[in-house]
Amino acid sequence: MSSKKAFSRVFLPVLSVLIVLIFVSLSFAAPSPFMPSAKGEICASDQVLVKFKPGATKNDIEKVHLQNKGKVSQIIPDINVQVVKVDKNKVLEKVSAYQRNPNVEFAEPDYLARAVSIPNDVYFNLQWGLHNTGQTGGTPDADIDAPEAWDITKGSKEIKIAVLDTGIDQDHEDLVSKIMSNKNFTSSKTVDDMFGHGTHVAGIAAARTNNNKGVAGTGYNCPLMNIKVLGDDGSGNYSWVTQGIIWSVAKRAKVINMSLAGDQPSKTLEMAVDFAWRKGAVIVTAAGNEGCSTPTYPAFYQNCIAVGATDDNDTKSSFSNYGDWVDLAAPGGEIIPELGIFLGIYSTTPNHESFLNQYGIARNYDYLIGTSMASPHVAGIAALVMSKYPGINNVKVREKVEKGTDPAAGFEPPVGRANAYKALGFD
Repeated sequence: MSSKKAFSRVFLPVLSVLIVLIFVSLSFAAPSPFMPSAKGEICASDQVLVKFKPGATKNDIEKVHLQNKGKVSQIIPDINVQVVKVDKNKVLEKVSAYQRNPNVEFAEPDYLARAVSIPNDVYFNLQWGLHNTGQTGGTPDADIDAPEAWDITKGSKEIKIAVLDTGIDQDHEDLVSKIMSNKNFTSSKTVDDMFGHGTHVAGIAAARTNNNKGVAGTGYNCPLMNIKVLGDDGSGNYSWVTQGIIWSVAKRAKVINMSLAGDQPSKTLEMAVDFAWRKGAVIVTAAGNEGCSTPTYPAFYQNCIAVGATDDNDTKSSFSNYGDWVDLAAPGGEIIPELGIFLGIYSTTPNHESFLNQYGIARNYDYLIGTSMASPHVAGIAALVMSKYPGINNVKVREKVEKGTDPAAGFEPPVGRANAYKALGFD
């Protein structure tokens, strides 16, 4: 956990790069094999693998099997490893017994391998932040290992992710069934998203997944709370944000995502963050897109997880803020016009007219860039951790999320890039 010190108006991190969003509407057209089974098993319950040393005689081998009540069912050719049936549910005991015999080179459980959960969402191949195969020209596996994590848990409907933003499209095909509640603290006349930002964030956090439509959401089965704290112009008062935090906790949000930032500290805002933390919520925030170490708020506060952004090579996005107050990073894209680099995060956008349409952002689905996009990746991961470990406290969740990372280049001081699989407790 990094060291952090203890708005008026809030400005979305994405607004600082709106000037480049014209270029974003593009068409971008080795998991660990040892996964638990659906029942939580990691190996066959009545089978071990044994390899004998070259000098072991047939009599030596038969004697060892007899001592352990082992029955050879198969010998794997070329490597001469024997598949041995043993007493059910005594695999570890038998492995240990075989291993102690001087004629045995090694013995081990017959581990279970499982297919990685690749969802059938039609645009999943565009979501390099969840599953990077090099489809954008980046580094394969420079991603949060979402499919590997989904093999462990697909999230719980009891773990609500509160999205404090510009609203969420109320009838989007990939979101409508995920929205559990709506609340508007702004001067807008609607809870709907007329700006376009909140819908994109919500899709990254928890779009409906494996439904043969659109995109996949990091939190998979976790539901969404639409809490509109930013108006239809993309900005909002700190008081709106503060009320949104308090309301979300009252409605039992487990994870709060705030892809928003202001440049002024506020005791009121900090008090709301601290209140939510004491109530057990995990608060995830965007670090900002100014490409500097100057703090933004609420990300700078101690009880927020401040998230920077990485590209598809696990390198700090040029726009991402950094500093000892940034806790970790997640995929957020990259844009360097002079080098012709325009790499976005693909997610849901409003199916109706919104502010971002004037910058070339399409309806229904499109790319956006920013730490605003990085933050909901981490919020979704936190929700998966809570789903996997019912009753876990927010201190432990934060520890798992911040320690469960892969190396990321370019941050000073260094931070890791979030990894959902590792955060769940698997290395």
